[in-house]
Amino acid sequence: MKTKRNILFLASWFPSDKSLFDGDFIERHAKSVALIHHVTVIYVVSLDGISEIKKEEEQIDDLKIIRIYFPNKSKIQNQWTKFKLYLKEINSYPKFDLIHVNVTYPVGFVALYLKLVKKIPYVITEHWTGFLPQDPAHIPFVKLFLMKKIVDNSNYLLPVSDNLGNAMRNLGLIQRTKTIRNVIDFDIFNSKENTENKIPKFLHISNLTFQKNCDGILNVAERLWKNKYIFELHIGGNGDLSPFYSYKKSSDFTDKLILFGVLSQEEVAVKMNEANIFILFSRFENQPCVQIESFACGLPVLASDVGGISEVFPVGFGQIITSENEEELYQSLKNILENKVHFKSKNEIQLFAKENFSMQKIANDFDEIYKQILK
Repeated sequence: MKTKRNILFLASWFPSDKSLFDGDFIERHAKSVALIHHVTVIYVVSLDGISEIKKEEEQIDDLKIIRIYFPNKSKIQNQWTKFKLYLKEINSYPKFDLIHVNVTYPVGFVALYLKLVKKIPYVITEHWTGFLPQDPAHIPFVKLFLMKKIVDNSNYLLPVSDNLGNAMRNLGLIQRTKTIRNVIDFDIFNSKENTENKIPKFLHISNLTFQKNCDGILNVAERLWKNKYIFELHIGGNGDLSPFYSYKKSSDFTDKLILFGVLSQEEVAVKMNEANIFILFSRFENQPCVQIESFACGLPVLASDVGGISEVFPVGFGQIITSENEEELYQSLKNILENKVHFKSKNEIQLFAKENFSMQKIANDFDEIYKQILK
């Protein structure tokens, strides 16, 4: 029988009252590790509209989630208050065997302090696109210097894609590295019976930001509509929909553009099972959850060749296209509508997803790293 270790998850992003979707992929990693070990997640965040510290606890089998909220003040005050609250909460527990940092900055400072003072080893899982050269985010010199200190003192760096690991290395963030990818909950995302749509359905779900290049998707869709191709474009998510509603009012294709807002994971899975193809026309990515969730539903994906997308994209699972190349996206969708391309079966696509992104698979991958450090 495996020894159950006490693992502390610290996250720079995590679902909370401040943002329900911030770092939901980190929560899924925590649930995975909890299949093997005792996991405690501690997340401290400032919050507007409260006058005192508030603490919430949630227990799900071997996963304990603690959210601590404190009144929002100045940036410097917030960082110091956050640090003190982390240490106070952590010190109320017996010693943890290992700390799992999620997103290096800023929560990595807490892990660095605990390693120096209490000799607790830590690993880092990284998700942030800001390390990628395509991301317009600029990392100030001081922030990069501090990140290097955190990474240098870690025991392992675990990016979610090879591409992200290489980008971090190019910035001088060098450590023993192994790619461990995002995870799928197959109780939610799974393949249903083949959907026979009278009108083909193209689907895009995201936070609808500049990164996702939704404008490019609309431009291509409009061109297809004007050329008399019949299809529906379903687009939405947890972002600002107002530009899409403005477009819909001025467009002749209002009945074929279906907009929707925030969806639960269960609702996302339903959308994927009703669609014919998922469109991911991003300008930059790491290892997007919607790609592997689509695969879990047996849904082919039409995606930009950015970040780690092509690292887990077998032939016949859709098509890889050049980022921001609207002509290429147009031709790919046109070929799909004219039945000139054929994809692998839903069962083949789903099997690949199960073999590579299941909660047990990802838990085992993390466990191998933990054992190397704790042996």
